[in-house]
Amino acid sequence: MFLALLAAADFALLAGAGTRGERRVEATAHAVSEDFGLTLGASTSEGPQAPQRQQILFGAERGVIKGELRIMPKSAGLLEVAAESGVHFESISLVLGARTGSLGRMQLRGAGARLELEGQLTDEVRAGLGASAWALQLDGGARGDPWTAWGAATLDWAQRWEAGAWISRDFFDSLSVAPSLSVSQPAEAGFEIRSGVAFELPAGPIKLRAGASVAKMWPQEMWMTDLTLGVSMTLE
Repeated sequence: MFLALLAAADFALLAGAGTRGERRVEATAHAVSEDFGLTLGASTSEGPQAPQRQQILFGAERGVIKGELRIMPKSAGLLEVAAESGVHFESISLVLGARTGSLGRMQLRGAGARLELEGQLTDEVRAGLGASAWALQLDGGARGDPWTAWGAATLDWAQRWEAGAWISRDFFDSLSVAPSLSVSQPAEAGFEIRSGVAFELPAGPIKLRAGASVAKMWPQEMWMTDLTLGVSMTLE
């Protein structure tokens, strides 16, 4: 089975950066044989107030059931564990998740759920809707604005809920363009509206990806931008 998985493996490298000074690189390998699949990955991230840290990723799928586990094993003082499991059909997905993290005196715990709907509108157009909600608790944080202190130190900007939509259209039988729009509530008081666009261009066994987004947060009147670049390759 191991050789069969390797024969259908996808390898991906993704890099991202934002105006808050965050930088992240993630490499993953995903292999599927019949109705069973495995995903292995590793990432590194850092920011102005967050030292460089490493995280590992494990994923498995069988039929419509998929699960994922992300672990940051006490990297630069931060211990984080996040797990999710759900059912993924052709047009609907329901995912349950749980997370915990600790850094010094701060400790975060949370549980949530995500629902996604998507479908083919025409031969060239596909669209989707998604919504998620989280119950979060942060203990031992700094007085005044503990969630901002947690996010700056860990790059984990927790959200209580989010709802969004996207639409994807193919051009020239290859280039895919997908604009998106979402609204969410950060863990601290306020709201965030984000718009973005993603591009995907296949070139034989290789796919090139790029994405950019702009967000505004109220009541802080803060603007944020993020950029991601990626490449993936399929073994045949």
